[in-house]
Amino acid sequence: MASDTPSSGQSIAVVPLTVFDRLFERTTFVTGWLVEGMIDGDALGSALRRVTDKWRLLAGRIYSVQDGENTLWRLKVPLGQLPKNYPTFALNISVSDVPLSRHITIPIQSVSTSLPLSVFMNSATPRQYTAWEAANHPLTCWSVVYFPADANNGVAYTAIGFARCHGVFDGIGASMIVNALISELKGEEWEAPPMPQPGLNTNPFDVAVKECVAADQASGNMNHGHVAYTHIGPADFMKMVAWHTREKWWRGADRRILLVPKLFVQGITEEVRKELSNGRSESESHVTSGDVLVAWIFKTTYSTCTNTKMNIHCTNIANIRPLLSSKVDLSTYVHNAFVPLPYPVLSVEAVQQLPLSALTNMFAAARASLSSLEVSSAYQLLQKPCFPNPPNAGETLNVSNVSASRILEADWTVIGSKRTMCGYRYQATPTDTLFTNAVYIAGRLADGTVVLDVSLNKARLDVLAGEVQRYVARIARMQKYAAPPPTKKLSGKK
Repeated sequence: MASDTPSSGQSIAVVPLTVFDRLFERTTFVTGWLVEGMIDGDALGSALRRVTDKWRLLAGRIYSVQDGENTLWRLKVPLGQLPKNYPTFALNISVSDVPLSRHITIPIQSVSTSLPLSVFMNSATPRQYTAWEAANHPLTCWSVVYFPADANNGVAYTAIGFARCHGVFDGIGASMIVNALISELKGEEWEAPPMPQPGLNTNPFDVAVKECVAADQASGNMNHGHVAYTHIGPADFMKMVAWHTREKWWRGADRRILLVPKLFVQGITEEVRKELSNGRSESESHVTSGDVLVAWIFKTTYSTCTNTKMNIHCTNIANIRPLLSSKVDLSTYVHNAFVPLPYPVLSVEAVQQLPLSALTNMFAAARASLSSLEVSSAYQLLQKPCFPNPPNAGETLNVSNVSASRILEADWTVIGSKRTMCGYRYQATPTDTLFTNAVYIAGRLADGTVVLDVSLNKARLDVLAGEVQRYVARIARMQKYAAPPPTKKLSGKK
């Protein structure tokens, strides 16, 4: 435990975290980039030093204070001149003792195994609030692992990992950090967020959320928001871990990377929009490729499920900064600021029978209906330990679409990368549990390929992967037969 009061001679800012952060206190999120080429690790370290000095919040530490029976979690941010022996980030650089081919095939196939977490995250990286506090550990953790050319058929590769406490930063916040780093590496101007004030600061997001709650209470709408969370006690947590363990050991759940071609996403998006246009749907013009992709993932994953009466839900999170922007400026707010979209709970039978266009239309309408009511509902529920799934769903497919943040598209060429070959996402927990029935839309590669990082049982993985592989095979056949015949070289003889 620590005191709110800075020690003598120090200038410290205290930044409170919120219940939206506390939900993920036992999760460390990791973003990984596999790039071709050997990046300059020293240049990366120098840029990180400059970024964390300018953006002082990133140099902070997680700490706790006791408030009666409650533990409050906060960030302690040093102001003024930083001591030379005070690390503002963690960076580990190493050379792999095995070739990349030990893990994956190059070129990366449409369906491939995920690289081990150890390639992107150092084993000393904390995985829960208490561990971050006990180690007095920097908030951002970077890993660089080289795969030298002489061990990889003459081509060098680098794995770049960015780990951070999910109980401090959400996906949007992580992308802000990466964008600042890339700008610093390129020598471009970027505006660091304002320095926090000495002493206890006000959390602007917390202020805006409480204003929403007060307004909804005054209007009598407090209980009208989508119920997107389920309260969970110790017994419920053990039951949940047991379910995921069963999925792994009995049903073959594992992590895989699916590379979905740009033309596939464009094709199903155009088809859905055409069907909705023919049906004169008012939502047609508002349907995004993200709506279509999430609906396709949900529908395909459960297409062979035989328990047709089971109620299922697709939990897809949404950034709520825009909803609250009229109350406070959250443009540089890096902490957790999202709630699940108010998607309906449906039976497996309904999901199987609904055309993709109808399911997409339903999801797009739910996304458009997101309001302060969902924010207020979430705030109320999160006063106790929760998990993001509705209580009336037998199963939940968790989808996280971070493609809009463009974090995968970070330009590492400035420090030696030739191209980004693939992206990876991990959630590391103290129990090392593989949380299954989850699909992360990690982003797009340079050619428009969408990277899906999935954790599904074997039956569901086979269905989803099969759809992608059939499309890739069909495109390959079309290209083969569309290719012009080779021209014969004339000998010049008569």
